[in-house]
Amino acid sequence: MSDEEIWDKEMTMAEFKSLDPVLQRKRIDTSLMRKVAELQRWAAKGVPQGFDWRKVGASRVKLRKWHDPKKKLWAWSDDAPDHPRGRNRGLVSKWRKARDLLRVNRSATLRPVKEILAEKVRALELQNILLIAEKSALEMRLRRAEEILTIKGSTVALRRKRRDANALPSN
Repeated sequence: MSDEEIWDKEMTMAEFKSLDPVLQRKRIDTSLMRKVAELQRWAAKGVPQGFDWRKVGASRVKLRKWHDPKKKLWAWSDDAPDHPRGRNRGLVSKWRKARDLLRVNRSATLRPVKEILAEKVRALELQNILLIAEKSALEMRLRRAEEILTIKGSTVALRRKRRDANALPSN
């Protein structure tokens, strides 16, 4: 019997504990990798109809308990293999991304380039409209400030004229 046949099959806890520790680790890590791949597939292509992904992949605990012998997905109880800072942190990061995509019900597939460019064009058009409106408002404020200064300047000039006219002639 090869190593794969020994560790990659349905087994009881006693059978699992009798495995070599290297094979135990291999079984858990491989199962985690398969589970993450399945969730990534669902995030990209959609969850099978009638299946609730939250029951198996919404949390680390549910991911750990997910057991599906047909897909060779095995459960484990130790939280070290799926710890965010553990040996499989890259897989856990991929699981989180797939889970987040599934939560918002968005596909991880790429959007068409035309769609992305059209969105950018709309954003730039809106930015231009806002900048034109801001420029117009600033020009209006500048005109008002100039008018106020002209009026104040005229008032100051008029006051000087009156003051000079009322002043006694100096010898």
